Amino acid sequence: MDTTAVVETPERVRFRTRLAGVGLRSAAWMLDLLVRLILLWVVAVAVILVSFHPVLGGLGQGALLVAWFLFEWGYFTIAETLMRGQTPGKWAIGIRVVRLDGSPARVGDYVLRNLLRGVDGAFAYLPGIACMVSDNRFRRLGDIVSGTIVVREQRVRVLSPVQVVPPVCEEERQALPVSVVLEPQEIVLIEQFLRRRPLLSTERAEEIACLLGPSLSERTGVEAPTWERVLTLAYARATGRAREGSDDGS
Repeated sequence: MDTTAVVETPERVRFRTRLAGVGLRSAAWMLDLLVRLILLWVVAVAVILVSFHPVLGGLGQGALLVAWFLFEWGYFTIAETLMRGQTPGKWAIGIRVVRLDGSPARVGDYVLRNLLRGVDGAFAYLPGIACMVSDNRFRRLGDIVSGTIVVREQRVRVLSPVQVVPPVCEEERQALPVSVVLEPQEIVLIEQFLRRRPLLSTERAEEIACLLGPSLSERTGVEAPTWERVLTLAYARATGRAREGSDDGS
């Protein structure tokens, strides 16, 4: 089944989003069930301790019933409202509730979709699973009525800043060509090398730098005692780091 949906915004902008299928949503629900059981267990322990109090002892059973009601009916609505479409289980799995147009869902949407959880969850969630399997956007009845879908979040890895270590000294700056032009692919390769440099031995770093250093030195006129430094200085001049003489990240 296709797990990608095309969403069109009110401004007629179309984008693709990855839908969360039955498997991911079931896994998130199981994690949320575990969280609710732990919370209920904490309340139960507190009730047992309070039951020995001469005045508050009679409130224990009622407090436990209220807690059970809140965890059963209010947990998902409260969590999705506070976490902007996620519960602890959804957050751990990497899925989120949004509106059909891709915009953030509102409090009313969370309330409505979870009010119908009682219908979706009947007979061990068979109605909800059957509805998701038959719907091309994996929506259960609560999603259909509230106009929401559950999507997979794209978690992007943020690259570490590129550092020129050690910074370009005044003597190196004076010896560099006035201008160094690097191809975009060369800049990408050098940045990858500089990010990995702390993990490499001196010998291994020089071995890798030797693959690009000689041709780069011949073309740009950058010279240095090592090929690693050739790459570093060429990158610093091409990106303006040589003027800064610092190791600030880009």
